[in-house]
Amino acid sequence: MPGLVLRLIGSLVLVVWGVAHIVPVRRITRGFGSLSPENRRIVSSTWIAEGLALIFVGAIEALVTTYGILGGGLENRIALASGGFLLALALLDLATKARSAHLAMRLCPVVLTLVAGAFIASTVVPG
Repeated sequence: MPGLVLRLIGSLVLVVWGVAHIVPVRRITRGFGSLSPENRRIVSSTWIAEGLALIFVGAIEALVTTYGILGGGLENRIALASGGFLLALALLDLATKARSAHLAMRLCPVVLTLVAGAFIASTVVPG
């Protein structure tokens, strides 16, 4: 049971964090000051893509966990792969966005690392 709870809470955090990436995109791009239309689209696309990736990983984990149709071994492998992906994304964010003056950008690697830890830990705790 604790493993399931870790995955479901992590999934919910990822979906919320992903939506939080997408909603303020216009405000975020304005915060970069004067950008060419092309650069504005690139920055917007990157933010939206990361948000969609987080929502996707959270949704997949929630579905796999909730329905349990794949069997424990495969579900654990998916959780490990999701955790690894989140750690890679956290490292990328740590090297780039975490140097920003914005608190949310500095928190991103922390949130992703915590959720990755929950997913990875869920593979070794019962349930």
